[in-house]
Amino acid sequence: MLRIENPDGLTITVPTDLDQVAREFKRVAPEDSGLIDQLVRDARKCAPLEPPLDKPLELMNPFEKTRLGLRYLPMVPAIFRYKNLPITTYLARYKNKSLREALQLIVGSEDMSALVLVMLLAFRTRNNTGFVAGGSWAFAMAIANRYACLGGTVRYKTRVTSVKVENNRAVGVQGADGTFFPADTVVSCADGHTTIFKMLGGKFVDKKIRFLYDHCQTFPAIIQVSLGIKKVFPDAPHTLNLPLRQSLRVDDRTSYDRLEVETFGSGSGLCPAGTTVMTLRFPTSFEFWTGLKKNDPQRYRLEKKRVIQEIIVHLEQRFPGLAEHIERSDIATPATYVRYTGNWQGSYEGWLPTPAILGRPIANTLPGLKNFFMAGHWVVPGGGLPSAALAGRNAAHMICAQYGKAFAVTTP
Repeated sequence: MLRIENPDGLTITVPTDLDQVAREFKRVAPEDSGLIDQLVRDARKCAPLEPPLDKPLELMNPFEKTRLGLRYLPMVPAIFRYKNLPITTYLARYKNKSLREALQLIVGSEDMSALVLVMLLAFRTRNNTGFVAGGSWAFAMAIANRYACLGGTVRYKTRVTSVKVENNRAVGVQGADGTFFPADTVVSCADGHTTIFKMLGGKFVDKKIRFLYDHCQTFPAIIQVSLGIKKVFPDAPHTLNLPLRQSLRVDDRTSYDRLEVETFGSGSGLCPAGTTVMTLRFPTSFEFWTGLKKNDPQRYRLEKKRVIQEIIVHLEQRFPGLAEHIERSDIATPATYVRYTGNWQGSYEGWLPTPAILGRPIANTLPGLKNFFMAGHWVVPGGGLPSAALAGRNAAHMICAQYGKAFAVTTP
């Protein structure tokens, strides 16, 4: 799952197997054996957790909801033990500083719920998370091709500016070029804030929606640096977190003493044999990068180039020979995310799973608006591709129910 290297030479490996996790963590922190045992025990209890795939919760009858609740019952004590507990509060219980820091690196943001740590370990032990072979392009094109085979039409480079509403019913969408596309049902997988407050003018909201967008945190804006290297690194772990000899500055007020690099070989489908792709991500200031792009494009380009060059210098220290074999490099800033996705505040994954939002249901409909659904990571706390796909499936299921159609799944 992850290898963490420290300046003092200590290396901590986070396996996917929970028995190995327990042994490794106890090797590092025998004084925290009791906490480690409970963490692993709770992760094992939560490993079977899966969202219902047969139908959305909104369409279940009381018997089906009861049956689902009974299936989740063994996990309930563990879930409630961690759900409302900030990760920093939980980690303060550990005596060993190295393990405490390692667990924080697994989770990421200090604002997350401790339940995120449990679920990450739980899902990984079932090989229930990973990377799509071929990357996001192959993943997206598979969906688009399947949609086309079922009779759908994809209109690329057609930005939607508004959802047209008549008598509180969505009747279609308006394109930026003025073209109107009529529809019996409108589904928005676009940015939630843009959809609700711009495309629909903020007319269909209630207290729950206001609370989300006024008080709940989003995943932070990030920089992603990608490197194409004509060299292989057979000893590189897939995900490596390593210390830096000098801090890396990513904006006017944010610096890092560590970096985390993901390494993809030809088996990933992302690059040819004999080559490697490395990607790195860093939370950063949304205002800094979007402001630079708007007000000082030349400095924006120079700052992007500087970040790439400094990262290459740091990686060269860990992977000698890397720098001279780099063939391509790319950097995506928060301004890039806004340009391509329109995501609110440059967030790459929607709602951050904090104690304030975990367990809070987010409806995929809007109050007072008919024939309209939302899908994607803005209706699922924690976001991610699987959650977005499930949200789309649920929307399709509810549309079928609305028109009295049987929801059927066919194999391509």
